[in-house]
Amino acid sequence: MKIRPLTYVIITTVLFSGLHLGNAQEKREIELTAQEILARVDRLMDYQKGLLKGRMMHIMPDGSSFLINFVGYVSEGDYLFKFSRTRGEELRVLYNFNGEDVWVYNVNAIQLFHKMGIDKYEPILSTNFSYMDFSNADLQSNYSAEISGDAIVKGRDAYRLILNPIFRGGYYGLLTLYVSKKELLPLRIDYHDSDKVIFKTMSLAKTLVSEKKVIPIRYDMLDIKKGTVTILNFHGFEDAHYEKSIFRHQNLGK
Repeated sequence: MKIRPLTYVIITTVLFSGLHLGNAQEKREIELTAQEILARVDRLMDYQKGLLKGRMMHIMPDGSSFLINFVGYVSEGDYLFKFSRTRGEELRVLYNFNGEDVWVYNVNAIQLFHKMGIDKYEPILSTNFSYMDFSNADLQSNYSAEISGDAIVKGRDAYRLILNPIFRGGYYGLLTLYVSKKELLPLRIDYHDSDKVIFKTMSLAKTLVSEKKVIPIRYDMLDIKKGTVTILNFHGFEDAHYEKSIFRHQNLGK
């Protein structure tokens, strides 16, 4: 008669342990799915290899604006951008190691800067895009992702992903990424500061399809605190190959 209660306890323990194990396995599957979504977003946002041409329009709260033209030279793991503002300012920004290493050469001041840590988050020529934003460094390599729910963005069903930085020393304390469920397009990224407060947001405004591949050609970056908008457009893509020497920071001033 005394054995039955003991057997009940053992069976109950096993059942609850199995339930806990099932929940843990389900959680791991969700996290894996989030990382897979992030990997897909990284591939879609990658720069097209070759020559890129584009323009940024920065719009102030009073409606005034200025233009910045740029040309990008993109190779495997390295890319060089030349930015020129209408009033004569010119920057050359070199990204090595898939955007992780950033060098900036100010043509007017004849100065070379190695952007590290928080300096990577400085704005490019007073726009809403920082050097880090333009780096296209892999989200998957720099953030851990989890799916936090669903949302409707621009009339599309989307996953809402929370991205927590893996490394310390950056300016972004958190990213919220909205990805369309059907095409897995990065519809919007909300940028949070170190206090986890949203201060700017970037929306994917336009894409084109080339050889069955979706290519982003316009992003809109809104700075919520300043009330400014920077519209980034890519309007030219050409096949090109470059000598490795142009991607060395020692040559930026030449």
